[in-house]
Amino acid sequence: MYSNKYLKAYLMIHNIKQSDIALLLNKSISTIHRKNEDLGYTQKEIILLNQKMHIPFKVFFYDFSADDSEFLPDL
Repeated sequence: MYSNKYLKAYLMIHNIKQSDIALLLNKSISTIHRKNEDLGYTQKEIILLNQKMHIPFKVFFYDFSADDSEFLPDL
């Protein structure tokens, strides 16, 4: 099962606000909030966030059912 907990942690640690993401993706802040909570991002959005905000791909794909020692993103 995938979780957004590492994405949310990465955004908080790097002081990336939902409003910054909303502006980049041309979405409302409430849509970004929903994407962060449970909807997730499209492939196109993930690539854009990686290219423009340097958010690593791996934070979008954390599988919390896997052993944590196998996947520890560099926050």
